Amino acid sequence: MNCGVVQMSLNTKTITGAAYERIKADIMSGEYKPGQHLLEKELSEQLEVSRTPIRDALVRLQEEGLLVSKPHRGVFVRELTEKDIQDYYQTRAVLEGLGAKLAARVVVKKNEEDLKEMLSEMTKVLAENKEDQQIISINNEFHDYIFQLAGNEVLNKMRKTLASPIALIRATSWINDDRKLEVLREHERIIHEIIEKNPIKAQEAAEVHIYNAWESAVTNLRKLPNMEGEK
Repeated sequence: MNCGVVQMSLNTKTITGAAYERIKADIMSGEYKPGQHLLEKELSEQLEVSRTPIRDALVRLQEEGLLVSKPHRGVFVRELTEKDIQDYYQTRAVLEGLGAKLAARVVVKKNEEDLKEMLSEMTKVLAENKEDQQIISINNEFHDYIFQLAGNEVLNKMRKTLASPIALIRATSWINDDRKLEVLREHERIIHEIIEKNPIKAQEAAEVHIYNAWESAVTNLRKLPNMEGEK
């Protein structure tokens, strides 16, 4: 085996991975706006890498649903529509509901303590008016924990396919302070039903939580400039 070829392959993968992470982070932070044209040449110059890893990174981001390729025009940051939000959140409601249902069936004392601690941390973060990124982070930890507890790897993998589009929805139409408090109360209800070992009620609580998130996302999408909802 040619060690030089192997090393070159590894370096290319590392550079592509770094380019992917940087571009993705800039999309999520709003640095690149919905509908913005991403040019390989400009990205290559900004990140100081060749076009090949940029091209590979853009393909990966298209597969995740963050970018779209328009024939004869190029690659653009995805513009969300109400139909996009509907499709993602309807699917997510089913997955999150089943995750909570399974978690309620297997919860033990240690899990109960972990969930109560998470709720306490979420309350503290909101009370201290932490940055949105910290709120998002602990929110993700909460949902990740429920699926870890549920123990269904297939279900978890399906959920992860929605992670990037859902994150893009949040980045495009982040919730207001009133909704943040509602989210806390909804999380509290989910935790309560899981701890009480009520699978059906836990499922219902999780589904209501996601449907409320859906409604909030659509409301905020309609407030964005140059956004007309359904396109």
